[in-house]
Amino acid sequence: MARHGFIKTKEEIKFLILYATGFLPFAVPLETIVDLCTWCDDGFGYFELKEAFDELINTGHINKLDDDLFKIAEKGRETMELFKNHLPYTVRESAEQSALRVVQQLRRDAAVTTSVKRLDDHDLLVSMNMEDVFSIQMHVVSKGQADILRKNFKSNAEKIYQVLLKAMTEDYK
Repeated sequence: MARHGFIKTKEEIKFLILYATGFLPFAVPLETIVDLCTWCDDGFGYFELKEAFDELINTGHINKLDDDLFKIAEKGRETMELFKNHLPYTVRESAEQSALRVVQQLRRDAAVTTSVKRLDDHDLLVSMNMEDVFSIQMHVVSKGQADILRKNFKSNAEKIYQVLLKAMTEDYK
């Protein structure tokens, strides 16, 4: 399959990984780095990225933390600064936008939490929270219902907030 993109060589992939992860303010799992980098350019695939990534870990440019999270090392940051102009401008712009997208999604996901507490055989309390915005608790009768609430809330917390706000501020005269 022919790939279309600017990034072709392993060295360019390494520069992209360093450049893109340089925008991340915290450590992330490998899947996030794959998403971050493959969103920027279509000239390479997962296996090429993984090979380049593993080499960056072995050379100390990327640090692996205990819980399978990765973060750019100071050595990687210095290398990225030296060689960032080896990446095409459009790829650098895409990397920056991709990093912003990833950071926003991770922060949003961290701010939206759910939990289920079993109170009785057919009474479960589902707690749903959007940090510093709102929280709601609902009683349901089964784990299936609780799972539906949790899934829908995780995916649509902002929409649910808007619907509740509208319902709570409507004039019901």
